[in-house]
Amino acid sequence: MYQGELNFDGLIGPTHNYSGLSEGNIASSKNSKKTSNPKKAALQGLKKMKLLIEMGIPQGIFLPHERPSLSFLRTQGFSGSDADIVGSAAKISSLLLNQSYSASSMWAANAATFSPSVDCQDAIAHITPANLFSMQHRRIEANFTYQQLNLIFKSSHFKIHKPIKSTDLMSDEGAANHLRITNSHLKKGIQVFVYGRDTSKESLNFVARQSRAASEYIANSHKLDMKQTFFLKQNMKAINSGSFHNDIVSLATENVFIFHEEAFEDSKHKIQKIKNSLKAQEDNFFIEISKNDIPLDILVNSYLLNSQLVRNSSGDMTFIMPTEVNNYSECKEWLVWIKENTPIKDFKYVDIKQSMMNGGGPACLRFKIVVNKDEFNNINPNFLLNPDLIKRLEVLINNSYRDNLEIRDLSDPELINESYTILDNLTQIFKTGSIYSFQKE
Repeated sequence: MYQGELNFDGLIGPTHNYSGLSEGNIASSKNSKKTSNPKKAALQGLKKMKLLIEMGIPQGIFLPHERPSLSFLRTQGFSGSDADIVGSAAKISSLLLNQSYSASSMWAANAATFSPSVDCQDAIAHITPANLFSMQHRRIEANFTYQQLNLIFKSSHFKIHKPIKSTDLMSDEGAANHLRITNSHLKKGIQVFVYGRDTSKESLNFVARQSRAASEYIANSHKLDMKQTFFLKQNMKAINSGSFHNDIVSLATENVFIFHEEAFEDSKHKIQKIKNSLKAQEDNFFIEISKNDIPLDILVNSYLLNSQLVRNSSGDMTFIMPTEVNNYSECKEWLVWIKENTPIKDFKYVDIKQSMMNGGGPACLRFKIVVNKDEFNNINPNFLLNPDLIKRLEVLINNSYRDNLEIRDLSDPELINESYTILDNLTQIFKTGSIYSFQKE
């Protein structure tokens, strides 16, 4: 029976494409309209999941959302057959068509915010799906995420909240703006919520996606100890530099907290308050990256901190990074220092270029939770990877996903049938029954 860290990655869907929909995401804009490879994307994501299993960390999986989302297009006034809806959208609004086809649910770090039972005053693990209000192509994910979480986590041991009602001041982007610091996963920890804006108007080149009001709402609904809960504001410079989510400029696992000196506003004072709240300060590693060592733009472009930091079987930590980190001498020099001065002793690199081109590193692809033995036993085992399930998924991906997908292909009615057939096969593999709208018509 397992206890500790457990990650759920989003299985990349068959409509993975580069539409450039994500404002403030430099990679998304830079690669807009390029040809994608859905097959390679899904296999790259699956290979990263296998790496975690090989390290002894159980790996869960989220199913892709229904794409194209014809129900979304119907709310925009389109009607008729499936082919009619897509054809009309292609002629009238390519933006709406592209939004309906987005495979952005692959980035599971935005699926929800999780608080382990040891941190919650009712001793129940809490999960709140993100409403993703800031981006319309992501806003349509919230309801299916809520349904899927209820399929995976038994209500006897997990409290699944409904997404926060979407408003401009209640914008929630999930775990990508949430950190947890503790001496051990299963011990009570410090929870840190990072927000981009409050009620005041900010002068930003890009939208600040996470609101303080939403963060506070989640902290209270999860029944957290507010003496052990902190709220940090993103530095405006970080947002304007392309840190649309905080997990691009900071990360935390157990007693290691790494952040860029320009990640937060008033960081010296706020970080010291967090340090002071910890009982054994000497056992914790608060690592600030100087802008002189790694400039903010290099940190954002490399996705160095959008990596997974995990405790390995030896008791040390492994840093799982995108291969792109090797392109930056500043990052490589910093890693030498990290290996000599912190518990991080092992480096692994993963090729997830298809995700990186849309602005998502290893951390973006996973939703991290912490469970005790009883809670682990109350997770739907159908959503936990094993060798047989991996093989079945690899066969489906290799046989059914496209090697190339152009933006113009989104108007092809055949892509609807291809995508829905793949999703129908996935529901059979995962034994979910009919969970997609097209299965119920």
